[in-house]
Amino acid sequence: MRRALAALACGLAAAALAAQSSPGSAAQGAAARVQAYFTPADDVAAVIAGRIGAARRSVQVQAYLFTHRGIAAALARAARRGVAVEIVGDARQHEAGGLPVLAGLARAGARVWLASDYAAFHNKVVLVDAEAPSPVVITGSFNFTPSAQEKNAENVVVISGSPEVARRFARDFERHRERASRLQ
Repeated sequence: MRRALAALACGLAAAALAAQSSPGSAAQGAAARVQAYFTPADDVAAVIAGRIGAARRSVQVQAYLFTHRGIAAALARAARRGVAVEIVGDARQHEAGGLPVLAGLARAGARVWLASDYAAFHNKVVLVDAEAPSPVVITGSFNFTPSAQEKNAENVVVISGSPEVARRFARDFERHRERASRLQ
């Protein structure tokens, strides 16, 4: 498993570096940074909440499960301070109670959609300021739950400063959001 994650991180780093050298790249000459975190030893929830707290323009989240109140609170604070917060969650998990924080986030000003086109909308992604010159992409096996932080062996890769990688994730987010239903 560690080999597979190391290969993933190396591949993502290579993609980020290749994107920097492509013509017209907003981050040309700047080095992307790739960091890996592992639960339960690393406080992944705090890493995610901290990156959300630093958002200036937008936060886009794709979630299979979402019960972590600390991450939800960081998103609510971001929405209240004017950051555009958008979430696409798994419709079946929402119906089963696996996304209980979504209604509160919608009340806080987040725009929330539910994806139902798949057997499982299994993405776990946070994009911070995806359109900015120094965006952040957070992805990995980590569901946004206390169990993922405290009980499970999970991983997260944080890619900072790669506009090309962020654009790819943002396009994927848009594709899913366009096909999802708005939470009422």
